[in-house]
Amino acid sequence: MLPISTDMPGKNRICPTCACEVSSDICVKDKVKTFFVDSVAGKFVKLRAEYGSPGTSELLKSSKFGYDLRTNMDGITDKRAFDLDIQTYIRALSEVVKPKVLVFSKDHRDSGDLLQAAFETFAKESGLEYGVVYGHIPTTPSFFVAASIAYQTKKSVLSLQATASHNPPNYNGIKAMGGSYTHNIYPKHVEFSSQMKSEDVIDAYLDWCTRFKPYEKEITFDMNNGAGATIIPKIASKLYPKASLFNDKLLADFGGKTPEPGWFVGWTGLGVAYDGDADRAPFYNDSKMIFFSQFLAGMIKEDLVGERKVIADQRTPPSLIDYLTDQGVKISVGDIGRTNQAEISKKNNAFWYEENWHTGGYPVGKTRFFWDDAIYATCFWLDKLNVPIEKLLEGVPTFEYTEEKFIVGAGFNLNILNTLDSKAIDYVKLPSGGVRVEDSKGHILLRESNTEIGTVKLLATGVDKDALKTKLEFGRELITSIKGK
Repeated sequence: MLPISTDMPGKNRICPTCACEVSSDICVKDKVKTFFVDSVAGKFVKLRAEYGSPGTSELLKSSKFGYDLRTNMDGITDKRAFDLDIQTYIRALSEVVKPKVLVFSKDHRDSGDLLQAAFETFAKESGLEYGVVYGHIPTTPSFFVAASIAYQTKKSVLSLQATASHNPPNYNGIKAMGGSYTHNIYPKHVEFSSQMKSEDVIDAYLDWCTRFKPYEKEITFDMNNGAGATIIPKIASKLYPKASLFNDKLLADFGGKTPEPGWFVGWTGLGVAYDGDADRAPFYNDSKMIFFSQFLAGMIKEDLVGERKVIADQRTPPSLIDYLTDQGVKISVGDIGRTNQAEISKKNNAFWYEENWHTGGYPVGKTRFFWDDAIYATCFWLDKLNVPIEKLLEGVPTFEYTEEKFIVGAGFNLNILNTLDSKAIDYVKLPSGGVRVEDSKGHILLRESNTEIGTVKLLATGVDKDALKTKLEFGRELITSIKGK
């Protein structure tokens, strides 16, 4: 099973305002970003056009379509129209995945009830088997449920989790996972029915996570008062006898803090800070985040894990790529985004990661699972962390990292290619658009946002602060030279 992106690569494109098919990223007439026709977003636009102009869509006007769907719920003025839009969106997802079974779950955002109501209406009319988890669960166990059901029914599943991840409280959205799962990897299965209790899901998921040995050293867990508070304390009571728990209350309609992260300031020693929906679990030491590539490099250096085939994040600097390679790891630099990384890793039968601690492709017996199950991942890594964190990181390259946003004209991804070619600067084209430019001191990534038209992200690393400053200045100059055209 893999994540389903809202806008996936294809050939022809469609305008979300007028529904006309075009060949470019931008509709010249309406000056909006277009979608690929055969993607979920593209199919939604075509279906939505059957009962009125897509430009008036409650969902389109308030949402960002990218790796998943994120909607500013404060922008919804007509809830009946929104309900119909969500049903249409699920229909578009179903046309892409072609499932035999539908599954829905949600976290604690109040507006999740709206999404659930729309799902249930669609599911009943679809004629497909379906199940709803009643109560609240984090994102990662929702896909555990889907895989468990896929195995039991021997049918393909489309699983939807209503969550705004770590976005502001006024947001909500849908993350989707689809496909089949044929391996019996779980010690306890969720009994599939049209009405499943979150308590039963959490109980089965606890068996999945707590088969690892306890971590006996001191550690801090911060749940950010998000959906992870429904399950992480229960795991901690069994696996982490010396754990200190913070922000472990499930606050109503709350999904993260802004800016994020930052709540761990003042910690000493090793800690884990989950984001709002608990699908990322960054490790920290003395209040400083450990980049995942550094943690993985230390685990391999100390011979604590046997993984030797890895899909790295484009944000990983050359120094870490070289270090991992020297450790005998076969590294392929993948992309940015959990959906992209999961697709690439499945094709290569490899473990994958992002520097922000989305990770997947874990080996289980003779198989792997590729989704980013952060709660399971915490148990997986702590089970193997048999040395002090300082020893783990000893000798592993350090680096500085930052990112900035810039407003630019449309078509930046093509313009940056032309600019670098004209300057005879070596670069690597990113799989999903944009470029990577690197040397031994660090690197930059320049890419046009998938969800925010006219916005470019500059991501930079350096072996030290001076190198980072040099990389930033170089990236800014490139962006300015294009903006000036």
